[in-house]
Amino acid sequence: MGEVVPRAAWTTSGPIASLARPMGRIERITVHHDGMDEFDSFSRQDSARRVEAIRRAHVNLGWADIGYHYIIDPAGRIYEGRPMNLQGAHVRDANEQNLGVMVLGNYMRRPPTDASVASLESFLRTAMRQHRVSVQRVMTHREYVPTACPGDRLQTMMNQLRTSRTGLA
Repeated sequence: MGEVVPRAAWTTSGPIASLARPMGRIERITVHHDGMDEFDSFSRQDSARRVEAIRRAHVNLGWADIGYHYIIDPAGRIYEGRPMNLQGAHVRDANEQNLGVMVLGNYMRRPPTDASVASLESFLRTAMRQHRVSVQRVMTHREYVPTACPGDRLQTMMNQLRTSRTGLA
């Protein structure tokens, strides 16, 4: 699994507790992309700036915090996002007991980096084991609602990870 970057390394702001709900037991994991422009920087500072920009955009929508619990950058680093004790804001009407993981970038046409895929796979394995989530409960955003997220290329990789004997299955 990639390096875990603590929240304090990319923001000094905490969640707005009055807008958040408690998480409860994790029963599902959902994978996303940020869907903005393509992002292929391996710079920790560039990634931290992008994660903070996403957090600010989410707060400006009236949300408690960044919607995702974890964010993975092109170098495979894993950023702590919304605290795990708080329900995320990443799948409309399906956030309860749902751990949100987002890969920085837009994966409609380009594939995620090898480092981000390796880190995502390792992270998912660990989270599945820790929270006793079956591979059938590891989904992508578009498997809940009509959306382009997590992009066609990341969707294809997730399909492979969930069905391959060497992947998550």
